Amino acid sequence: MKKVSLLFCASLVLLFASCKSTQQVAEEETPKVETVAEEEKDSAGEQAQEEKPVDNGNSLESCEASRKAAIEAGAKEYYADAFALTDTAFEALKNLNDGKDHNAELAKLKACFDALANASKARKLKERIDAEGLAPNAQADYDAGEKSLAEFDAMAKAALSVENTVEEIKSAALSVRSESAFSGIADPAKFGKAALDAYNSYYAVYFKSYKKFANEERKNALAQKKAADAVKAQIARKAEYKECADLIIKGDQKYSTSNPEGAYKDYKAASASFEALANDVAAKRAQAQKAIDEAKAKVKASSEYAEKADVEKPLGDEPVAGIEAEDTVLLEKDEFANPDDQIIKIDESVQSGAVEER
Repeated sequence: MKKVSLLFCASLVLLFASCKSTQQVAEEETPKVETVAEEEKDSAGEQAQEEKPVDNGNSLESCEASRKAAIEAGAKEYYADAFALTDTAFEALKNLNDGKDHNAELAKLKACFDALANASKARKLKERIDAEGLAPNAQADYDAGEKSLAEFDAMAKAALSVENTVEEIKSAALSVRSESAFSGIADPAKFGKAALDAYNSYYAVYFKSYKKFANEERKNALAQKKAADAVKAQIARKAEYKECADLIIKGDQKYSTSNPEGAYKDYKAASASFEALANDVAAKRAQAQKAIDEAKAKVKASSEYAEKADVEKPLGDEPVAGIEAEDTVLLEKDEFANPDDQIIKIDESVQSGAVEER
């Protein structure tokens, strides 16, 4: 019996030992399976990330905005071939949809559109300066504009003379040809700078010219205002007088915010308005004075007649119907305001803003 018990106990010990060994083996093998699965998952995620298409949306929108600005500036008219070349390259990229990164190419095209816009604005401003004969007002700036615009035109012509034509861009591989638009320009940064420098130089001519005109017209407006003050227009036509003065004040605001042309127009309008007001008030005052003089002449004639009547047929001291006593108050006392108090004060000088690069 003891042998049987010992044998049973030994069997149980072996059974438990076997179970524990199996559990340890299972625990050791399970983590290995999980690690392999995680590695496979990470590898799949990295591969999916690499294949994700690149979003060129912001660059496309920015380039489109520059394209529209170039059109508004007149690039289609002033630089038709150069604009067509750049625009065709841009259309090629828009229609590509290959999911690749084209942000760098779009940035180059945007710079080309910006340069064409500035060069077109420079040409338009140059035409106005030439038409109005403004160059002598700032000859150095005008000469600098001429030089910069000539540099830009030369670079644009050189770029168009290479093999990149609109037809070739349309027929060649789009992703390649779009990147090479304007590749004939040796220095793209210099290309854009030449256009901007040309516009800023011409703008300086325009700004300085109208600043000069505004200063001269403001002096005229103040002179006409003084003429209106002299005939007491501030009393006779108070509302119109204020409107004229407000034009000078409005012009001063534009002058101080770097809008000399707007200021010039307001000063010119104020000068003409004050002149017309002063002339009209003076004419009507002259008419009134004439009527007063005529009335005085009649009063004098009546007085002389009365004196003659008093000599020939004196009335005596008895009151007469229709004739007031000597000390009778016929009108209430009138308190006249000082006309000078109604004059709107305006400074003789005005501060101007600096020439801004546009």
